[in-house]
Amino acid sequence: MRVNIPLIGPTYTNRSVQVGNQHTQNFYIEANQQGEAAALMPFPGLSLFATAGSSQARGMAIYNDSLYTVNGNLLYKIALNGTVSTVGTIAGGGNVVMVSDGTNLIITTGFSKPYKYDGTTLTQGTDADLPNASTVTHMNQRVIYDQADGIAFANLDDPLVVNSANVLLTNTRADSLQAVISFKQQIFAFGTDTIEPSYFTGTGTPPYARVNNGVQEIGTSSPYSIATNKDFIYFLGTDRRVYRMQGFNSQPIDNPAIGQALQEYSDVSDAYGRCMSFDGQNWYLLSFPTANRTWLFNEGSGLWTSLAYGTDDSQHLIHDYVYIYDKHLVTDRRNGNIYELGFDSFTDNGDVIQRQRVTQNIDSRILGGEPGKMLYMNRLELEFETGVSEVTSEATIIMQYSDDDGRSWSQEQWASIGTQGDYTKRVQWFGFERFYKRKFRFTMTDPVKWVFIRLIADVEVGLD
Repeated sequence: MRVNIPLIGPTYTNRSVQVGNQHTQNFYIEANQQGEAAALMPFPGLSLFATAGSSQARGMAIYNDSLYTVNGNLLYKIALNGTVSTVGTIAGGGNVVMVSDGTNLIITTGFSKPYKYDGTTLTQGTDADLPNASTVTHMNQRVIYDQADGIAFANLDDPLVVNSANVLLTNTRADSLQAVISFKQQIFAFGTDTIEPSYFTGTGTPPYARVNNGVQEIGTSSPYSIATNKDFIYFLGTDRRVYRMQGFNSQPIDNPAIGQALQEYSDVSDAYGRCMSFDGQNWYLLSFPTANRTWLFNEGSGLWTSLAYGTDDSQHLIHDYVYIYDKHLVTDRRNGNIYELGFDSFTDNGDVIQRQRVTQNIDSRILGGEPGKMLYMNRLELEFETGVSEVTSEATIIMQYSDDDGRSWSQEQWASIGTQGDYTKRVQWFGFERFYKRKFRFTMTDPVKWVFIRLIADVEVGLD
């Protein structure tokens, strides 16, 4: 009997491998018009656009229609043609947050007074009431900072000066403020235990007031995990769950397997999140430097997959993301490289991208039978986008199977996907041993367009 074996699925690795042990690496799950998971699509590769120094990435932003990045202790400007010029020195070595107020580029470091760059001069603030903010945002012509006990509003005429009366205390709970963002004409103050929204009143000092019935009883200890797109706010909660907020409502979007993985990470305070919009796909990337792991959530399918660099499942290279110069640009977390993210790039700046899919188990229930029956498989066929090999060589795919929930794997069985332009190629494997339950692992490293659609098998149920 010919059956469809579930191929399209998320990364879902439970503490008990018998409960769940799926893995999807360097793919994202594309949904069809009905919202159903329809295909595994390759996450874009990286091609070099510019190099701004050689130190680790700290932050990136757009100011006056130009790209700016902080790498190491230097602020750089990157032009449309990739030309790099040094602007000045930014103290420290951790993440920075940068925002434009229309006139200046404001930069916060988390341990020193903020900076402003007006297009000519880079200046660090000295005002006594200016906080050593970790984050900064801008709304209604005013620059806004976080400080330990509240939201600090800069003067209208100088973003590096704060009047001590222009501080809105965040005192719903006795927690410490971690970050402040603006979203849809609201200010959201993220503490470790609460999120307090505020709105513009137009009068008073400061001219903002808390939305008392909008306070969220969840906070974050990972301030750089907060990211927004046009519809949602994403963040990692203090309880190590991943949330998505719309309006004043926060809902967890993780699953038990992700939750278990995050609970095992030794430190999540350095996690950073980035929202990316690419060819109609909206993604939330969440990366954990200490844990050396990266996760990707796709809004369209509502499912999570894993991203990795190289062949050892390490944290992905992406640190920052912006869309400018008609390009999707990202920084390299390790150095000063700035890459263009592209579906036509099949390496990470020349380095191998290993893509992998480990399916869920199949057993006799796939044929509508009782569980525990022996299965006999004669043929396995992988349906994918064909004809994508390079001109000079045929790409190959490795198939393995496991009958013990992924604890051990069979020998590698390699298969060619045919020559470039061979759109009728079928990739099949034959001669399988009998089994009670089985999962499959497919691994690819060739720099081609890998799109997985369906997995088909000829299977019969035995009597035992």
